[in-house]
Amino acid sequence: MIVKYNKLWGRSLLIVLLVAVGWGFLLYYGQENLPVSLGKENLIRLHVLANSDSESDQQLKLKVRDAVIAYLAPYLETAIDKEMAKQVVLEHQNELTAVAEKVVAMNGSHESVEIELGMFDFPIKSYGNLVLPAGKYEAVRVLIGKAEGKNWWCVLFPPLCFIDITNATALTPKEVNSDAAQKDEKVEFRWKLAELWKDGLK
Repeated sequence: MIVKYNKLWGRSLLIVLLVAVGWGFLLYYGQENLPVSLGKENLIRLHVLANSDSESDQQLKLKVRDAVIAYLAPYLETAIDKEMAKQVVLEHQNELTAVAEKVVAMNGSHESVEIELGMFDFPIKSYGNLVLPAGKYEAVRVLIGKAEGKNWWCVLFPPLCFIDITNATALTPKEVNSDAAQKDEKVEFRWKLAELWKDGLK
């Protein structure tokens, strides 16, 4: 009972933190001023690649994702542009790697973790009124083990990672260029906060 209470308390604190960061961003920029389409030069994405498609590796990927976002959230709260957000990542890259490695070890895995910042290919996606065309974007990549499993990605800055994209598996370059990848898809999304709260009640 005490363990469950502590888990719920920890989840609640994380939710409060994410709400503060999300609302802080909206209040600073003004929700009505968010552009319909942000240029690639203004974005930093987060890309988490699982070791494999096994159930355990996929679950580990999500736990690493949560830990990475939770660690970066308070630091990104003060970032008002992409360059500041990028500097935050670079300054905390070693600590971020340690956080991810700790999660991996705590879950009984011996897979390695590598975190890199660079330019990578992404398919076209839309987040409500925000349209992101296909192409190369600057991104933080978290590679777990062989990094050959289904992956998860979001927009790290502006802080749209607080939304959990159900269609979060990235496409291959071949799929990006296919007719299927180019059609206008409807992307469903759920609030990450709601998911964390639900998990905390389990």
